[in-house]
Amino acid sequence: MVPRLILCSIAAKKNKGFTLLELMVVVALIGILSAVGIPAYQGYVTDARVKEAQSTLQAIALEQKSFYSENFRYYVTPAINVDQSADINSGLFDSASGPLKTDAQFYIFWIESTIGADSLTVRAFSAVAQSATDATTRFTINQDMSKNMTFEGAVIDGW
Repeated sequence: MVPRLILCSIAAKKNKGFTLLELMVVVALIGILSAVGIPAYQGYVTDARVKEAQSTLQAIALEQKSFYSENFRYYVTPAINVDQSADINSGLFDSASGPLKTDAQFYIFWIESTIGADSLTVRAFSAVAQSATDATTRFTINQDMSKNMTFEGAVIDGW
């Protein structure tokens, strides 16, 4: 006859750990949560980058008003359709590190003249933020603070 104390300790040793079914259920739940969570997270990141580009354009437009009051013209970049962030930082914001990121990782920025033949007679401007990965996605703001978005060739008023 085996003492009762020994039987209890043997039974306790059998219940340690998880069964394969329990582990598979946990792995399946993690897979379902990540299948839903990762795309949602990527959407939030994209929205944050869009808002950052729009905020930067508004900062450019406001600084342009100050530049115009001091110089009687708007500031434009020497080139368009290429990233001019460093030029905008130094020429408009008088800062080497400026508010614009110069790595052109997500959006590229430039300022073009819409009225005025040369950089000394610019009376209107359009500040542009274009997606670095998709040239069909563009945000613009002008001297009247009018905002437009271009997406796959369609121009939409406002942001």
